[in-house]
Amino acid sequence: MHIHILGIAGTMTASLAAALKKEGHLVTGSDQEKIYPPVSTILKKADIKINSSKIDSTIDLAIIGSSFSNFQKTKEEFDQIKKLNIKYISASEFIGQNLGKEDSILIAGTYGKTTISSLVSWIFDQANLNPNYMFGGKALNHFPSINISSSNWSIIEADESIHGLDTQAKFLYYPVKFLLLTSADWEHKDSYPTEIENFNAFKKLILNVPTDGILFINSQGYQTKKLSLYSKSKIITYNSPTSDYFIKNITIRKNYSILDIKTPRNIIQAKTKLIGQFNFENILAAITITDSLNIPQTKIKQSIFKFKGITRRIEKIYNHKNIIIFDDFAQSSNRIKSTIAAIKFHYPKNNIKVLYQPHASFIQHKESLKEFKNVFDSVSEVVLSKLSFNNKAEKNNRVTAKDFKEVIGDKLIYLPVDEDICSFYKKNLKSGDILINMSSGGFSGNKIVKSIINSLK
Repeated sequence: MHIHILGIAGTMTASLAAALKKEGHLVTGSDQEKIYPPVSTILKKADIKINSSKIDSTIDLAIIGSSFSNFQKTKEEFDQIKKLNIKYISASEFIGQNLGKEDSILIAGTYGKTTISSLVSWIFDQANLNPNYMFGGKALNHFPSINISSSNWSIIEADESIHGLDTQAKFLYYPVKFLLLTSADWEHKDSYPTEIENFNAFKKLILNVPTDGILFINSQGYQTKKLSLYSKSKIITYNSPTSDYFIKNITIRKNYSILDIKTPRNIIQAKTKLIGQFNFENILAAITITDSLNIPQTKIKQSIFKFKGITRRIEKIYNHKNIIIFDDFAQSSNRIKSTIAAIKFHYPKNNIKVLYQPHASFIQHKESLKEFKNVFDSVSEVVLSKLSFNNKAEKNNRVTAKDFKEVIGDKLIYLPVDEDICSFYKKNLKSGDILINMSSGGFSGNKIVKSIINSLK
């Protein structure tokens, strides 16, 4: 089958293209003219050509990625697809129809989805169950982000955002039997104008879990507890001393940590190389799912210790002359606080600085900044890069550097020119400093931190 993907240069669609090529399909795609690693690497390795095929009747199916409407070229190609009556489907619908299986596990929530989804997929893979799976990041263990198999198991990172051709939350397109909900904060204000609309999307998802399924709930979440009241399935809780699963004790060693996890049957002692309380909670969530679904505990423990994590999730990318640089995807206030707390916990004597590159669409709204008060209190300085938004917010509600300054205070330094950021850190990073790069800006965001590292070398 000839499958053409519009918006192929997304993390999910590039991995999907590689998986479909592996299945034996002819896969082509369209996107912006220039694409960058890791997406370009995925497509090159799979020998998939982009922007080189005409939209014509040789295409059997067009998969429409969420970013297709960002570029004039792909918008025009979508019009041509409709004109030629070529069968098309949104990427979310395609994943739901082709990856979602009878024993479908969805990992949903405002945070932790990618790490938990990849870890659960890794555990199932290491247990030789060959599951269908999809998660949105790139695993440092170098196993693919999407796998298509004949297994009845599927594990899907289930996002609540609405983009592209989607008319409802992405997770509502996926079949579900087992659902883990980490949280349900109102993060995607571009998808949900009100908090109640956000809540109702998660409510619909919970109502989709069948009576013979299981709802796994983070006991620490206020919204998750409210949402669990709508469940018609069995509920298993995690993350508090009264939960079915919780962390009883943490021992920090030089190169790894030991988590004593209390389960309904016993205590699982899991060793991990990941750092930070929120990563420990992600591991707890993965254990809650896999142990409840009868994966052997020995295999669970072995898999967790081998798991290296996800790129750009507290990834240490530089360590020289007692200067350390971490790279992280954090954009929202909760993720920023969790990342800073994790690094401060493991490096209590170091001076922590942040380079914050605000790219996420929800940050462009002024009301979003209310949540940023005090989130940077434990760091010594925050450099704010150029505000690069799509300007969908109304002008009087569009966030400015001055707004950031008012919320964060005098420790904020606004440097909108990339070269100035590089020069600033070359001059000011000292022995004992830790710099955390927080960016979701793809190539442009990574380019800055690479320039900083090169200047230090």
